[in-house]
Amino acid sequence: MSDEILDQDAGGFSGSRPQFLTVLCILTWVGSGWGIIGSFVSSGNSYSAPMWYILLVVACNAATAYGAYEMWNLKKKGLMIYTAGEVAAMILPAVLFFAILPSSMAGLATTALMIAWIFPIAFLVMYWMNAKHLND
Repeated sequence: MSDEILDQDAGGFSGSRPQFLTVLCILTWVGSGWGIIGSFVSSGNSYSAPMWYILLVVACNAATAYGAYEMWNLKKKGLMIYTAGEVAAMILPAVLFFAILPSSMAGLATTALMIAWIFPIAFLVMYWMNAKHLND
């Protein structure tokens, strides 16, 4: 009997959300929520980034959260929204760093950005590995 269940699940798309995708979506909501809250908290800081930057960070976090919601509902457009929000969130600090930092600090900023990109890239890879479970 248990062999039948295993064979049935392994045979193809069953229409249910895989547990791994569920965990990814929940982690994305937590991370996006912290990103939004952190942006607003840091905006009151005397050393905060410009308001345009803070608003764009909030928009990127909202896009990734909404993309995760769509993927929670097994919609492929959520993957596209998430990818766009995450890529924009990865590029945005580079624009800010290289716009305000002197060129002598560019090497350090590049190293910091590459380290900061580890988790977003890992999540993008994991979501794209689950793309086969999403419907058009």
